[in-house]
Parts: sequence; C-alpha cells; structure tokens
Amino acid sequence: MSNIPPNILALLADADHAGVNMKSPKAVVTHLLAHGEKESILFFYKPNSLEFDFDKYNEAVEVMRKQKN
Repeated sequence: MSNIPPNILALLADADHAGVNMKSPKAVVTHLLAHGEKESILFFYKPNSLEFDFDKYNEAVEVMRKQKN
C-alpha cells in the first residue's frame, strides 16, 4: 500500500479532527508546529532538499482518510 509511518497518519488525523483545512499543507504544517512536531514535518520534505513534497503530502492525506473510513 504505502510507506507512510503510522505516527504521521495519526498526526494528520488529529489535525483533521481539529478542523484544520487538509487541502492546505501550510495550515497543516502550522498546526503541527504549534503542537511541537518539528521532526514530523520533515517527513514531507524531499530528501536532501528544502522543497516540500506535495505529492507525498497528498498521498498521506489520502491514506489517512481511507483509514478513517
């Protein structure tokens, strides 16, 4: 299926439950930072880069929503 760590999916589910706009990576990152999740945010960045990986983020949100249902 996918190689997204369970803790990342749990953090996304928490953000979704808190009413964060999941279509906005910036909103989710801001939410995670507010909860001290600096290390977890690095999962969404491309390896050896400062570039956010939107495809990885969207995949993680999709997997989280499928698990939720």
